[in-house]
Amino acid sequence: MPDPASPAPRVLVYGSCVARDTIEFAEADTVDLRGYVARQSLISVGSDASAHLPTLDDVSSKFQGRMIQADFAGSLPDRLDKLAPEVDVLLWDLADERHGVHRFPDGTVVTRSIDTMKVTSVSAALDGAVLVPFGTDEHFALWRERVEAFTTQLRGLGLFDRTVVLDVPWAIRTTEGDPAPWSMGVRAGDANKRYRRYYDELRLRGFRMVELPEEVVLADPQHRWGLAPFHYSPDVYREVLRQLREVHGFDGFAEAS
Repeated sequence: MPDPASPAPRVLVYGSCVARDTIEFAEADTVDLRGYVARQSLISVGSDASAHLPTLDDVSSKFQGRMIQADFAGSLPDRLDKLAPEVDVLLWDLADERHGVHRFPDGTVVTRSIDTMKVTSVSAALDGAVLVPFGTDEHFALWRERVEAFTTQLRGLGLFDRTVVLDVPWAIRTTEGDPAPWSMGVRAGDANKRYRRYYDELRLRGFRMVELPEEVVLADPQHRWGLAPFHYSPDVYREVLRQLREVHGFDGFAEAS
């Protein structure tokens, strides 16, 4: 239940671009961010691959190092256990599924993220792992197994009804009418097709969803993180915030003026 001492909903973000940027777009005093778990595919959740983690002497930031360590540890279940009593909304996007996962010979899994690809020591450590690309039948089967366990944990912690999935498609075009750029060799239309059965699975399981149609979603060339099909125009974040307030009934989530 919401904390009466806090005027804003206490939010845990599990995801990356979509949820993170939505929170940053909101008026600061209408959202209380309690945690941020990024760069961690649901398939790697609960899979402790720490034995394969190299020394991270070549990371570019402390945040990058923390996210890599957390992913190799599959840390989300522990974070949920600790944070559940102080979370009013778990905001979940599937952005970090987009690159697939790496599976080591011992069966442990880590996320193929921008960080693991850019950090030389981590990339080298993944040489002995098999890539399971996003959108393949194998990836979806592994992901669906983890959804079962994740849903059970959320229900056990009383978080299931406070979880909202952001079903926001990649933008086909920019605000200037140009085609949105491809990302890692994938164009937006193809990515949206790959994502569809993942969102459908969550919908069938009864998760709350924020849903935007493809035709209203535009990429913003002026976005603070640069032009990408998942870096949206302000209208997209406004609509996500509106649905959190008016469709799902959460207090707060007002857009910044």
